[in-house]
Parts: sequence; C-alpha cells; structure tokens
Amino acid sequence: MNKLASVTLAALLLLGCAANNSQANRLTLGTVQKTVYEGANQTEIMEALGAPNIITNNSSGREVWTYDRISREVQASSGMVVTWWNPISWLAGIASGSSSRSSTTSKSITVLITFDDNKRVTDFKYQRLEF
Repeated sequence: MNKLASVTLAALLLLGCAANNSQANRLTLGTVQKTVYEGANQTEIMEALGAPNIITNNSSGREVWTYDRISREVQASSGMVVTWWNPISWLAGIASGSSSRSSTTSKSITVLITFDDNKRVTDFKYQRLEF
C-alpha cells in the first residue's frame, strides 16, 4: 500500500509540474510586464514568452521580435423557464420554455521588442485589446 501511495504522489507531482510549464509559455500582459525590460537578453525573453511570431530588422538595422496572440472566449448558458403565473398554464398544467444566452469576447496582445547588437532589449512596446 505504501508503494502505491508513493507512485501516485510522484505521478501527481509530475503532472502538476507539466501543467505549470505550459502556463509559463502563455503570453499575457502580466508576463510581458514582468519579463520585458531594457537590458533583458534574448534568452530570458524566449524562456518567458516562447518563440516570436515574426523576427525583422528595423530601419536602424536592429533586430525586432514581434509577438501577436489572439484569443476568443465563448460563454453560453441555457435554462428552463417555468411559468406559474399564467392562468392558461393552470388549466393545461405547468407551462415551460427554454432560454439561452451566449457571449463572445475576443482579446489580442501585440508586443514589439527591439534588441541591440549584444542581444539585449533596447526598446519595447505592447498593446492589449479586448472586444
């Protein structure tokens, strides 16, 4: 029994670490604000944000990384409506119907990071939209 408990605990710990690792590469405004600062190097940025969508050079020849993520959240709910107050429903039994609602929220975040010749951040800009 003790061996089974040890194996189960080890499996849970490994699964917990795997779940946390996937969250670490998720691009969020908080992650950008915490990680991107003047002087940070490309390795730190890559570890925190993952690979950029686009790598270009600006007019000064500086390397620019562009991160662009869009997400959409859909929420839907449905329910049953029972009508007690309708006099017709008193004769025919309880009347019922259904109702449903849904909403969609889209979010986008764009991050531009400029590096110098030593692969360190010299400038960065970000924009977050929710609609």
